Amino acid sequence: MKYDIPLGKPDLTDADREAVLATLQGSRLTMGSALLEFEAHLATVVRRPFAIGISSAGAGLEICLRALGIGVGDEVLVPSLSFSSNVNSVISVGATPVFVDCDARTLNMNVAHAESKVTAKTRAVIGVPVLGNPAGLPELIAFCSRFEIPMVEHAAEGLGSTIGSDNVGKFGRLSVFGFGPNRPIGAGEGGAIVTHDDRLAAACRALRNQGRVDRQSFPNQSQDLGMLMAFSGMGYDARLAEPLAALASSQLRRLDEIRSQRLEIAAAYTRALGGHPDLILPNVMENSQICWPLFWVRLSDRFGVHDRDALIDGLHRHDIGAANHYPPSHLLPHVQKMFGTKVGDCPTAESIGDRMLTLPMFTSMRAREVGQVCQALEIVLSRAGIERSS
Repeated sequence: MKYDIPLGKPDLTDADREAVLATLQGSRLTMGSALLEFEAHLATVVRRPFAIGISSAGAGLEICLRALGIGVGDEVLVPSLSFSSNVNSVISVGATPVFVDCDARTLNMNVAHAESKVTAKTRAVIGVPVLGNPAGLPELIAFCSRFEIPMVEHAAEGLGSTIGSDNVGKFGRLSVFGFGPNRPIGAGEGGAIVTHDDRLAAACRALRNQGRVDRQSFPNQSQDLGMLMAFSGMGYDARLAEPLAALASSQLRRLDEIRSQRLEIAAAYTRALGGHPDLILPNVMENSQICWPLFWVRLSDRFGVHDRDALIDGLHRHDIGAANHYPPSHLLPHVQKMFGTKVGDCPTAESIGDRMLTLPMFTSMRAREVGQVCQALEIVLSRAGIERSS
């Protein structure tokens, strides 16, 4: 549905359009020079030696788990308060998801709860800077190091966010970015895996291309192969198309500018909504910076899930986009059916998931639009409060 102020929208420049057009006029639409340029650029930005362009962050998660050798009989710790692609990727490789509750301040994985879930079968942790918030990532990677468990960092929403001197995407043994809707770098679809491990990078390159071996992945392979096909094992059709690689690369050149604009928008939201008795705003740690894929708020404890849903409907009636990021993953119907998860397993994620909503955020958003969103939110919220007290 189209809104006057949408939840998100692309911010495309003439340079972006020209970059895409150049690929359409070339001889290759996949696995070409635009992809190589993008991979090199991203690796430099996040300060990791290897970057592998892929078709989506969801595909990237499954590829990472396959590259780590995870499968049937293994357990993977996943955050409950996060997008469904985390648990779905674990299910797809035949492993068992083990759900971890969130920290009420940061929304990210509660490390103490994660420690209680470790067993002899635990083979990986999927760590997520939820909605781009990097708070807690250093503690999470320290926990993984202590237990010698590799972390796959699902940083789809985190490109451009930092904590201390570290970029999001630098923490996982493998880290996954996404360039779908409502991302600071938005190519419509697409993603990338970054890592410091040359063997895992080679495995991911093969897995994204139906297991096909290429010279970049295996430089010691016989050069007599030429353009003949050689395969190292199973794989997927998960390549990043040239137009999307060119678009993502063009936007990546503006990452500092995009981050600055989104920081200003988030600051405007905070000024307008701060101090409201029924709203809990994002908690940004002193040494961290969020690139803000979306702006989120949480209703106070006197409200429940039906109030939150009514609030979203009210914003829609004001022609403003809003959504319920994120329903707790352990309560998704297919997950409950497969693994017997239930209400009460992750109480903090359940409480926050019932009362959290996301508000419009896009790079070209104007102060006037932020004001309209905040005014509509307060009107709808005041009506909800009156109805509850009557």
